[in-house]
Amino acid sequence: MNSVILDDDTLSIVLAVKDLLKDLRARGLDDDTIDSLILRDGPGRIILDRRGILTLPDYGGVKIYLNPMERSLYTLMLRHEEGISAEDFWMYYDELCQIYGNRTVYDNPDQIEAAVDALCDDSRATLQTNISRIKRKLVEKVGKNAALLYAITRDKEGVYRISVPRNLVTLD
Repeated sequence: MNSVILDDDTLSIVLAVKDLLKDLRARGLDDDTIDSLILRDGPGRIILDRRGILTLPDYGGVKIYLNPMERSLYTLMLRHEEGISAEDFWMYYDELCQIYGNRTVYDNPDQIEAAVDALCDDSRATLQTNISRIKRKLVEKVGKNAALLYAITRDKEGVYRISVPRNLVTLD
């Protein structure tokens, strides 16, 4: 954790909050329940830069590193607020190749296409694996409840989307 210099009043507040959290846990509330009680009303801003850093400024500037394929998938999903069904990922093949080609160290089109083929192939678990890895990284940084605001989720109709309003998104 970053070392922060606090004045006496701020330190008193921090200690009071710690005591209150300890009391809530002693009353049987787990961290996820506590998070849900104090969770903001909706998602905050997202900044996704070219280096693969996903920053959540409204969560204390939390930074999450996404590998090139995760970043490409997340970028695609942010570009398509309406969502994409698993069966329709092939329709975004060219766009994914372009995004991934700009974010990977590979400069060989065959390698780029092979990676995107794996992501779009229904018979392979590459899509689900990448979605799960992104969600796990979010959960580790902001907790389970907040992560759901930023994760790629699948609705009852099988459509994947990120629920953050696009006016809160900055893509580099």
